[in-house]
Amino acid sequence: MTASLTKAQLRRHMQHTLSLLSPAQLLTESTTVIHLVTSLPAYQRAQHLSIYISTPTSELQTTQLIRHALKEGKRVYVPRCDGQIMQMVELKDGGLETMARNKWGILEPGKEERAVDPNVLEFVLVPGVAFDSHGNRCGHGKGYYDRYLQQTQAFTCAVCLNDQVIEAVPVDAHDQKPNMIISPNGILFEKQ
Repeated sequence: MTASLTKAQLRRHMQHTLSLLSPAQLLTESTTVIHLVTSLPAYQRAQHLSIYISTPTSELQTTQLIRHALKEGKRVYVPRCDGQIMQMVELKDGGLETMARNKWGILEPGKEERAVDPNVLEFVLVPGVAFDSHGNRCGHGKGYYDRYLQQTQAFTCAVCLNDQVIEAVPVDAHDQKPNMIISPNGILFEKQ
């Protein structure tokens, strides 16, 4: 697949491709990537981490990483979206079980929860739809992470499944490259 597709076309193609993943493959690839993430020095040093909450299918599963970070005594922050704004909110006691689903079906903290200053974060796990070896990512199309990453100096690590790696992702001027992209095959990209 090449960059000749528009981002909208790429998102539709990836949605179909990822819908074909078996639950076993999704779990295996997610577990492999989570193991690689937890072995990163940037992850191990960080005490304040932002980890996105994954959808149940068609996306790298993050519940295992959230549990690992909490078990290690790290403070975990998860996204909350309101209009064009994404904020990170600390995961409280009760964790994921106490959250409601937003309009996309993703668990999200309530509006009464206070957001953290982006500069507190030391590590941000970044989702996406498609990735390439040049550090480019195609997100879900709302620009939440591109805008948020401009507000923080945290180490940013995008994660993906093998089927999400393509030859070239279409790039726009506002797109933010993560410090690193990890797939089940290892480090796909690392900023120099």
